[in-house]
Amino acid sequence: MWLDDVLNVQERDEFVYHEMISHVPMMTHPDPKRVLIVGGGDGGVATEVMKHPGLEKVTVVEIDEDLVNQSRKQMEELFSDSRLEVVLSNAAEYVKTAKDNSFDVIIIDYTYESDLIMKDCNRILASNGVLTSQSVAPMRQDKEVVRRSIAPMQDVFTKERTFLYLIPTDTQNGQTALACCFKEGVHPEENANRERVERFRKEKKLKYYNYGIHMGAFELPNYYRETIS
Repeated sequence: MWLDDVLNVQERDEFVYHEMISHVPMMTHPDPKRVLIVGGGDGGVATEVMKHPGLEKVTVVEIDEDLVNQSRKQMEELFSDSRLEVVLSNAAEYVKTAKDNSFDVIIIDYTYESDLIMKDCNRILASNGVLTSQSVAPMRQDKEVVRRSIAPMQDVFTKERTFLYLIPTDTQNGQTALACCFKEGVHPEENANRERVERFRKEKKLKYYNYGIHMGAFELPNYYRETIS
């Protein structure tokens, strides 16, 4: 799928990106029931999120109506699920008016360099909330570009609770990065225990995400946090 002459997603490796942007935050939270996906009109993130048990509602906020309509044609079962709500809106405006503590997990399928949306995301996240966002590829960008991509999350959630992790992808010429942050009191190593992660991985027949990769996402960032601070 191409958007504005840019390769957005391809079958060959989409599972790596979508599994990692979805299951890392979902497994970091102890029991996610209400999920907000910012962007993601192609349905890739929603497909992975909907694999989790106990979900009450998944809200996709997408500004590109044409993208949503095209995705509906290819993924009728997903978009007809009663738990899925698609809101055609500007994401910044949506989170600005959303109620406090209204989501357990927020997944931002886009790169934002403004802390305004992050402040609202922090407000609408529940007390044990987790947020993951698309970032840039640190191997191909200079330090300042990488810093700007995660600074809004560091400013709002603190540097100690903001982690940057790498994922392989042909679409992005080798590697790209995602950022995960969470509210005070969340303990990734406790919620994402090996038994929970591996049971889910086997039941859902995941192709990339597993327990070792999950825990690695919270170890590698120590280097990057020191490098780009």
